[in-house]
Amino acid sequence: MNMNKKSIITILLALAAVAGQGQEPFFCTDSAVVRGRIVDYSPAMGFQNLTVQVTDIFTGELKTATAEIREDGTFEKRLLLHHPILNWFYTSEIHISKQQVPFYLCPGDTRYRGGHSAEVARLLKVRNDYLSLQKHCRFFEGDIEAYNHFADSLYTTWQRKIGAIADAHHFTSFERRLAECDMAAVFGTAYLSYFSQIQDKMAQDDPAAPYTAGNAMMERLSLPEMYPLLSRLPNNDSLMLATKFFQWYLNALEFSAPFRYPLFVKRGMAWGNSRDEVMEQLSLLRDTGRRLFALENDGLPIQLLQLHCINEAIGEWLETDTAEENFRSTRSFLTHPTLQRKAQQIFDEQANMDSTLPLPEGDAAHFVKDILALYPGRYIVLDFWAMWCAPCKAEIRATKEFRHRLQERSDVKFVFLANERNH
Repeated sequence: MNMNKKSIITILLALAAVAGQGQEPFFCTDSAVVRGRIVDYSPAMGFQNLTVQVTDIFTGELKTATAEIREDGTFEKRLLLHHPILNWFYTSEIHISKQQVPFYLCPGDTRYRGGHSAEVARLLKVRNDYLSLQKHCRFFEGDIEAYNHFADSLYTTWQRKIGAIADAHHFTSFERRLAECDMAAVFGTAYLSYFSQIQDKMAQDDPAAPYTAGNAMMERLSLPEMYPLLSRLPNNDSLMLATKFFQWYLNALEFSAPFRYPLFVKRGMAWGNSRDEVMEQLSLLRDTGRRLFALENDGLPIQLLQLHCINEAIGEWLETDTAEENFRSTRSFLTHPTLQRKAQQIFDEQANMDSTLPLPEGDAAHFVKDILALYPGRYIVLDFWAMWCAPCKAEIRATKEFRHRLQERSDVKFVFLANERNH
């Protein structure tokens, strides 16, 4: 960990990996503990804790965990994991590119040996500036054909670079595979950012333009053939899910034109969760995903997006008498046994959940309570959005009639909560 030109040696005592952890079964939910020590630590360095962000890939929920650093520089944190993760603790969100403490951890790890897990000891010592890929791709100046040629060459260059690093540091086959997946998750996100930038520029003049039927550029961007590089990524490798950057890649896919624009053309901004609408979206994810990835089956990213789609609809279905039937019909799209079980678990949990939940404690809860106090005795509809977000702006237009109807009711108040920072 490089900080203030001092080399701080970090020894991570991540609970040791058991033999064969790189093999299936990959999915396993269990707690695990990561232990470490920052050599020559002192509170005078300006930080007293480390933070890690872990995403539940089944629900998309991001959780932040904090480990307090003891005076001797040691720290310890227990995490609930659903699969192995390659991640890092950091000391400052502002300086996240610095002050990082990498680790690799598996569910159920219960013992450790001095130093890093043997399977990833060499990998964790290597730092790669993958995030520079985002800048190279997002701000590429040129048409789509030129960009795809550039991106193909860039990906090949990084593959060779990873191979050279693996050779130089004597990576095991497992480390090499994990390093390739780590790079691919970042590259997939960066690659898609160029296309999202086209939509952002389009939305500067008209926020609804990227979501309007008959838009020639959007129709072109919605073609899977416009994204040839995606088929080169190891989308079916379970270790893609272990990388910190996989959720970025999954989000970029979910909001990409091939998966979104065809639905906007048919439905406009009126998103619905009826069984037919959800099945239509699941079919689009399956068919378009196979074309994007050049696969005959459904890759894990597509299966996870389908799971998220079903998750979003479950709450609304449970208010009807056809919830079980709707769920059974849509769950059949999930062919991965783990995701089938997870979908059933989510359905059962929501079915047994109390419909009213108290606000959690903290600053956010106090903020919401202050808003509620302004309108006593009324139902409050809170709409969170950002001024820089084109889909948010388009939704404001799409919900105009709905908000007008609410204004006619004396028992309901519609409140916008907006981030005014334009970045």
